[in-house]
Amino acid sequence: MSRPINSRYLCCGLLLMVAFSLVVGPTQAQDEEFSFDFQEFSKSPWTLDGFLQGNLDYLALNRNSPFYRLAFLEEEKDSHLIQGGAELQMGLTFQEGPITFFGLGNLEQEYNGTDWDSSALLFESRVSWKINPYVFVAGGKSLSRWGTGYAWNPTNFVGRDKNPSDPDLALEGHWLGQVDFVKSFNGALRNMAFTGIVLPVTDDINSGFGTSDQVNAAAKLYLLFHNTDIDLMALSSGSKSPRYGLTLSRNLSANFEIHGEAALFRDYSRTIVDKDGAVTTPIDDVHSYLAGVRYLAPTNTTFIFEYYHNGQGYTAAEAGDLFAHITDLDEQQLASIRPLLAGYQVPNFMRNYFYLKASQKEPFGWLYLTPSLFSIVNADDGSFNLIPEVVYTGVENLELRVRMNLLFGKSGTEYGEKINDWKLEFRGRYFF
Repeated sequence: MSRPINSRYLCCGLLLMVAFSLVVGPTQAQDEEFSFDFQEFSKSPWTLDGFLQGNLDYLALNRNSPFYRLAFLEEEKDSHLIQGGAELQMGLTFQEGPITFFGLGNLEQEYNGTDWDSSALLFESRVSWKINPYVFVAGGKSLSRWGTGYAWNPTNFVGRDKNPSDPDLALEGHWLGQVDFVKSFNGALRNMAFTGIVLPVTDDINSGFGTSDQVNAAAKLYLLFHNTDIDLMALSSGSKSPRYGLTLSRNLSANFEIHGEAALFRDYSRTIVDKDGAVTTPIDDVHSYLAGVRYLAPTNTTFIFEYYHNGQGYTAAEAGDLFAHITDLDEQQLASIRPLLAGYQVPNFMRNYFYLKASQKEPFGWLYLTPSLFSIVNADDGSFNLIPEVVYTGVENLELRVRMNLLFGKSGTEYGEKINDWKLEFRGRYFF
């Protein structure tokens, strides 16, 4: 990730470009009534879209969780937390002939429960050139979206991990160079596309990707064979250990789709803290894989089901040892061990998970309402969350969402040790 000061300047620059494009428009060349100028109706090369969002969250905190104590070290402890803020996200596209520019910026003012904080971040800023119908080159800050899974993507080697509880959120890209070659065929192999990526990492560029002072190479080969989408991908050794992946997806019918991913991570290292506080860093080859289905029922109900094996994650015994060790530590001891716990504090840090979502569009004739219910289940320790949600779109360009995140699990389990017991969220978005 770029340093915040650089991202702030870049995002502000993007927003100034947006403002300039809104102010400068085509001038009226003729005053005659009934005059006709074809250029007045030609498509503008500029496209602006985005949304303005406000949100308010209420969290009932789990004061018995060691992660609660980690999150609020040297801060006043409370049984609840109110968070909120406002966000402006804008995308700007310019397309003229074979050249396309796309920029996506985000401005946010956030209240974390005690203080207000503002941020400006450039999610994407890339220029692409269509050399001919088969070859495209691009450079800049771009988000790669590899994989077929809805909640998880173990083969997304050059992108950022989604939040499984809100997988549609926009994410920040990386600075990279990319070339694409596409070709269509007559026969069993219908389409082929090759993508090559070069991604440098320094202290100032893509610093969150991995080890600095490395140039990383990644490649993906896409094949449409009969009616099956196939991806083969790889990431070279560099800032991360080398890794290889395969994805498949196929529509068995108009309403039924299956998909899967498999990834091999060579020489992958984890930091493990046992129940006595001893720290080890084993290095192994590990596998991750995912299998899922998406089904649209005749009742207009959409079901999504996925199973995910996270070979990079921790076993139930390893997680239990950590919980047992840090439960009785004082604040000074927690502060000293916190830098070692990054791998335990990501979403779904353990081995095996199920994801199930059911959403119903306009049930019982309730126009513009889409209720849904989804859950992520930790198959290793039996803990899970349950998230009911309702989205209302009855006003043009306005989306209102309310959801509740309920957590269930015993002490010593993933969801039983989250920092909150439950969370209530309100969000409003106006799109333009």
